[in-house]
Amino acid sequence: MPRSKTPSKRSNKKAASGPLDLNDPVVNLAVTVGSLVGMGCVGALAGGEGALNIGHLTSFAEDGYVGRLFGIFGATQSLNATYWAQSLVVTLHLINSVASNGGYWANDIVGCVFAAFGSGMMADFLAGTAVGAWGFWAHMPMVIFLWYIVNHSIPKTGVNVWDLVSSNVSKFLPLQRIMDLCTLHFNVQCLFAACEVGAGDDWNFMPNLSQVMFFAVAVHCSGDFFSQNGFNFEINGCSATCERAVIVAFWLATAGMSTLPFVGGVLGQVTGPVAAKFGGHQEFLWAMILLNELFGSMIPIKPHTIAQDFLNDFFF
Repeated sequence: MPRSKTPSKRSNKKAASGPLDLNDPVVNLAVTVGSLVGMGCVGALAGGEGALNIGHLTSFAEDGYVGRLFGIFGATQSLNATYWAQSLVVTLHLINSVASNGGYWANDIVGCVFAAFGSGMMADFLAGTAVGAWGFWAHMPMVIFLWYIVNHSIPKTGVNVWDLVSSNVSKFLPLQRIMDLCTLHFNVQCLFAACEVGAGDDWNFMPNLSQVMFFAVAVHCSGDFFSQNGFNFEINGCSATCERAVIVAFWLATAGMSTLPFVGGVLGQVTGPVAAKFGGHQEFLWAMILLNELFGSMIPIKPHTIAQDFLNDFFF
């Protein structure tokens, strides 16, 4: 999990010192949603033909509307083509992962790498990728730069740039919540990739769920298995992260339950068109995960929780 160092976690008073009371859950939700939608309209952040793009906001009748509405997560637009090749979402995820633990600097940076890229590193390991070809190497200069900026003051000034920026931004926006969503998106994309790598052949007319679920849980819960201390394959309980990995793996491995024996044909006629409205099965799952993170506290009954509770009661 990322180790945050934003002022919003240090003091709730700072969140309420701006023009909006971000401690109010309704206000916080409204500003979060508005900020995400707004950032997806800015060409410099989300790409597009102009400086401001709002045409996608009115195409609600077309498939994939939720993905376009929160298009900032799918944007690959670099913040600067020359000096900063990462998108806004990846940058906020990295910032959310590089807080110091106060130890020796080299060990501290290694810990930040595991916090930021543990899921991707586990996915590369399970895929049999050579260590030198693991994806995180391309991000190392940015990780080291952000680690220094977030955790150190400018020499001779006592001014910490990140503290200065985040304390002022957090008066107007729930910055920590937005960064947590960016981290969630990054790790969910690694989860989707792991499900593709872990897909196995069918077993006795049934989807082979064991391999894909192993890959999914190992990658999405990588912090429990793969760290600076090495490998540790032990699960003490079904966390929310583990639960999400199992549900995503099951859905993707069965193509929305359409390949299940006996009932798959019927279920697929329902889940297939529903997923298509979101742009596909992965897009549907991300939309559900995002909406649950945003509005989950307001939903008293959650189908995925009911299903998981049933499985827990059945097996345990």
